[in-house]
Amino acid sequence: MKTRDKILQTALNLFNKYGVPNVTLRRIAAEMFISQGNLNYHFKHREDIIEALYYQLLEVFNAEKGKLDTEEMTFQFVMDSTRAGMEALFKYRFLMIDFNQNMRENPKLHAHFIQLEEIRKQTYLHSFNLAIDAGVMRAPAFKGEYEGLNERIRVYSDYWIASAAVYNEPEETTVDKYHNLLVEMFFPYFTKEAQREFLLKRL
Repeated sequence: MKTRDKILQTALNLFNKYGVPNVTLRRIAAEMFISQGNLNYHFKHREDIIEALYYQLLEVFNAEKGKLDTEEMTFQFVMDSTRAGMEALFKYRFLMIDFNQNMRENPKLHAHFIQLEEIRKQTYLHSFNLAIDAGVMRAPAFKGEYEGLNERIRVYSDYWIASAAVYNEPEETTVDKYHNLLVEMFFPYFTKEAQREFLLKRL
């Protein structure tokens, strides 16, 4: 693994464990047993590392978005795709645990997150249309119904990791728990057939 990649992985682990405010460039360098000068050769500021990690997360979301037009839209695809997104967020959970603070203190990151949310929004709305066409989700009962669902998902997505951290929930079961809650949010929008498939998986 290249030094730059090692720095990013070490920083990710430290940010996740201790939070951004408690992790300095000096601490990252010490964790790697390298000089801060060596680290500064790759990243001048802590914010540069955060931005690089954000772009790693963005790559995951773009990859999931790309699958929408290449894979068959099924109930299982909905399950797998939503879980992949949540697993990615949890891998980079430091961004979400201190979400408000990170957004306030890093305007550049805030701007990036606005772009990420637009990608998430378009991905969800497109996936809803595909799911409706495939018979996985029902047609909207009123204008803007699925836009409202997307907004609820956005709020949920921004804060489920922080909630898990506040209540000190075990990391090994966090994604399972909150993914189940997210899929339950979809249940009223599934067709009868998809609802039966959902219930069978719960048995």
